[in-house]
Amino acid sequence: MKEKKYVDNDVFKFRCALRGDIAVFDVTVFTKPFNNDTDYELSLIGCDENEKLVQKKYFTPERINELKLKLIQKIQECQNPFDIYCVDVDGGYNVTENELFDLEKGE
Repeated sequence: MKEKKYVDNDVFKFRCALRGDIAVFDVTVFTKPFNNDTDYELSLIGCDENEKLVQKKYFTPERINELKLKLIQKIQECQNPFDIYCVDVDGGYNVTENELFDLEKGE
């Protein structure tokens, strides 16, 4: 078995997160007014409970899949949908020459 030859190295750990303008979008849901005269399954008092009910009933698995497709489309249409930033710098890992990123070649 051939022994690996490890080389000196620096290590940069980057975090990639979806940009806020890509990852966030609004969904507007119109309903009949909430009051005691409606036929909703619950007679609710309080905005928080109404919001919970609308969210539970509106965001079905099918609608969630539609939102996933919308997000995928936004990502595909964007040149770079990520905020990329360095979160750690280190070095001295056990890596071989062919595992190093060549800054001159960009590969």
